[in-house]
Amino acid sequence: MSFKKILVAINDSPAIATVFTKALELAQKDAAQLMISHTIELAVSSQATMNLVELKIETEQAQGLLRFYYQKAKAQGIVAEFSYQTGDPGTNICDLAQSWGTDLIVLGRRGLKGFAEFLAGSVSNHVVHHAPCCVLVVQGQNNS
Repeated sequence: MSFKKILVAINDSPAIATVFTKALELAQKDAAQLMISHTIELAVSSQATMNLVELKIETEQAQGLLRFYYQKAKAQGIVAEFSYQTGDPGTNICDLAQSWGTDLIVLGRRGLKGFAEFLAGSVSNHVVHHAPCCVLVVQGQNNS
């Protein structure tokens, strides 16, 4: 099976380098385009919304992270683009995959189990069950 459009979901976790490396390997192997995606989660707080200063900081950090990985892909000769959104990561990943015509989503998993996974939620679980395409989940270290 070969892929032509690979979406890789990134965040600022230590395991993301492994996830991105796997996406790059697959993109190189299949001469696929790469979409690098990040979601800024809007934390539920007593204020009900993130203030504009916090959102600006989060947006600047996301853009820096995306540019860093975009340059890595470009240096490997991979046609890439990037996108960031705010909201729920699982929903955003699936929506972007649908609109971009993705054949494969590559994302990480923190390795949480049981109650810890329930409390933290599971982006990878949501994507596996709702994605419009194949999904590769790269297992992270279990820090629970």
